[in-house]
Amino acid sequence: MIWDADSQRAMGLLKDHLCADNTFGVELDPEAGAALQRLAKRAEAAGLSLAVASGYRDYARQLTIFNGKVRGQRSVFDDDGAVVPPPESPDLAWLHAILRFSALPGTSRHHWGTDFDVWSPGAVQADYVLQLTPAEYANGGVFGELSNWLGDLIARDDAEGFYRPYDVDRGGVAPEPWHLSYRPRADYWRTQLHLEQLEALWRNEDDSVILGVTESLALADLVIAHGDMLLARYVDRIAA
Repeated sequence: MIWDADSQRAMGLLKDHLCADNTFGVELDPEAGAALQRLAKRAEAAGLSLAVASGYRDYARQLTIFNGKVRGQRSVFDDDGAVVPPPESPDLAWLHAILRFSALPGTSRHHWGTDFDVWSPGAVQADYVLQLTPAEYANGGVFGELSNWLGDLIARDDAEGFYRPYDVDRGGVAPEPWHLSYRPRADYWRTQLHLEQLEALWRNEDDSVILGVTESLALADLVIAHGDMLLARYVDRIAA
């Protein structure tokens, strides 16, 4: 299978479209980075701080996270923060539990350099351990002021092109008030994801293209059997 460069970038296999950013300490899309710089300056003018907790993540890294959860090597949590014990035989219910909080490798918005998990270091002590939980971003939470400020800007379409793809629970990915996406570029990268290519990637069928990938996706057969449904629920079910 011959994949064009943009499809490889969209799936987290190439990152030659990204640049390093010393301010935020991540690799990012240049246009998204410039917009994030503007947003951070506006936050500072409003008496807030805005930093990036997580940005670009390649396919291999997402594969390690996902496979570790499938195999019970990493914890899986429910919506209340309780650990979900791994089943003896991983099934579709287990897959849904994982995808609630962790993207399928190749489909993560963090592959694109347009999406960032943000927080406000000025709102907490230097030794604060960031959790990225809804409680931190709720009214009265340590990052509630930043979250409300961002929410107001997004509601007015005045957030330098950023929005929250997981603003509410739509039955797919759990709400993530910390997750910002730069729409002008992210919308393009979503169009570069194709199920046929993802299936080949998950099976690790073409080592000449799948750079740096040394293993197949855990539960690949189950994922592929429900591929259309999973993409509709966990990739496309986002804020308009």
